Amino acid sequence: MDLTESFGEGWCVTLAQGGVADVLGTMGAELVAEMPDGLERATERLVSSAGPGVLLLGREVASGWTVVVELEGTTGWAGMNAVVLGALSQKGLIAVTACEDPNQLTVQIALDGAVIGWIDAVTGRRFGEDLGGLGEVLTGAGFPAGEADEPSGEAATSESSERALLAMREVTGVELSEGAFEGSWLGGISTAGT
Repeated sequence: MDLTESFGEGWCVTLAQGGVADVLGTMGAELVAEMPDGLERATERLVSSAGPGVLLLGREVASGWTVVVELEGTTGWAGMNAVVLGALSQKGLIAVTACEDPNQLTVQIALDGAVIGWIDAVTGRRFGEDLGGLGEVLTGAGFPAGEADEPSGEAATSESSERALLAMREVTGVELSEGAFEGSWLGGISTAGT
């Protein structure tokens, strides 16, 4: 799946452990409600520059895992906020966010209350000294540590946004396909990215 093809050149997708309403609440969403047309609403907000805050859309994608989509990054991405990722990963949990802004595509990895590393999905390189077992999993998928090596294996044969999803899958075990982004959502407005 190519998230850039689906959402354009500005998006943020977060995977976190927990129920949908809880994850959205941790990300600052207020007045969470059912939104059967959530992606259409997010696109309309983006085009009309509606504000304040940004619309966060969440849904369960695997048992115990929630995906959250943001399409408005003008005031910052809630999913890229280190405090938010830390809160999503408290008590040994994992949270991971992939975000594309023009000219960059990164994946942030949080574990046990802190961001522990990140991946440049354009180059396929990863950064972070305390990745532990997650680092081994990423190496196995072809994400080299540091700036010296080129990606290999599956990471070398993927496009940037596919590489971001690969990293998310390797870290969480959750495969995001097109079906994960179809249908009804829960949503609410957040100002956590500011």
